[in-house]
Amino acid sequence: MLTSPDLMKYNNKKTILEIIFKKQNIYRAQIAEVTNMSNQTITNLVKELLAENLIKEVTLEKKSKGRNPMALSINGDLLTIGVELSVHGLTACMYSLDGSLVECVKHDLTEDNLSVLKNSLNELTDNVENGRILGMAISIEGIVDEETGLVIKSRDIGLDGINILSELAYLDLPALIRNDVNMLAETDSKKHNEKNYMLIKLDRGIGAALVIDKQVLRSDNNAAGEFGHMTVYGQEEPLKCKCGRTGCLTTLTSQTYIESALKMPIDQMKKNMTVESYTNHLALYADYISRPLSNLITFMDLNSVILTGSIIKVFGNEFEALLYKSVSEKLSSWHAFKGFKVIEAYDMTKRCSRCVIDHYFLNWRK
Repeated sequence: MLTSPDLMKYNNKKTILEIIFKKQNIYRAQIAEVTNMSNQTITNLVKELLAENLIKEVTLEKKSKGRNPMALSINGDLLTIGVELSVHGLTACMYSLDGSLVECVKHDLTEDNLSVLKNSLNELTDNVENGRILGMAISIEGIVDEETGLVIKSRDIGLDGINILSELAYLDLPALIRNDVNMLAETDSKKHNEKNYMLIKLDRGIGAALVIDKQVLRSDNNAAGEFGHMTVYGQEEPLKCKCGRTGCLTTLTSQTYIESALKMPIDQMKKNMTVESYTNHLALYADYISRPLSNLITFMDLNSVILTGSIIKVFGNEFEALLYKSVSEKLSSWHAFKGFKVIEAYDMTKRCSRCVIDHYFLNWRK
């Protein structure tokens, strides 16, 4: 635990880094003016940041006589690592600070996915000089304690009960871990004008994240956003969910359960069904989802809902329109809901890389 003087020093260094990151090529005197820190404090802390390879000096002015004044900029040689752990496998990628891909490794899941993760990260880091990697962020499908790094429930990934951050401490790198939908929401929240919205991933499972006042809502037991485990009432014979309960939304509208019920991949439905049957199925799925969703929109007074995942990708605009119709019919006249937005494609490892950068330079305050 940091003592008060150490904490003050840490905060001051991070403040200087944030200023340099937001305004590249800034002089020490300008930083002192913005922060009200003494010139000597700025000099001392900048010296440490230079030694840590986080910033560099650049010459902006050429004077004919005397020493050229040196401005400060973030070191562009820094690297970040983004990792995606999903039922489809593991992807770990290294990026430069400007977002360019440096190296990427992909592996299928095995019975020992912790070793797969460690080996993948060793592949990326073995040939990199110490101090060049800013940090890493990991996205995982499941419920995780984002503070401690403990995986509470990982969907078919086999990491339940494992503390990922502790297991990776040997790399000596700053590390973050997020539920996959929280990672999407966290890296998406600054892109939208709305302050309050929900991001839903309709895929092999169903997950969601709530963004309130542009901040991702997190709960004490890390299960906020488990939209797929809300109960859909009115089924004569509710199906049993993997969580142990019956009637969960995921048992009716996730890709896994749809394909199990119809005995065909969802991307084959349109080809193998009549137009009427296909449309009726989409309308039924939209109705199931709209029941809990309309209640959440009303209760939280959400501005919009962002949709992503395989269900949205395959069923497309037709399903989005049916869902909007079904939700709208269930909302009161005073609602703030403006409609749906869709994220059709994203690179999760790149999102993780961006999360590292944001947290290191912008979102570091506790």
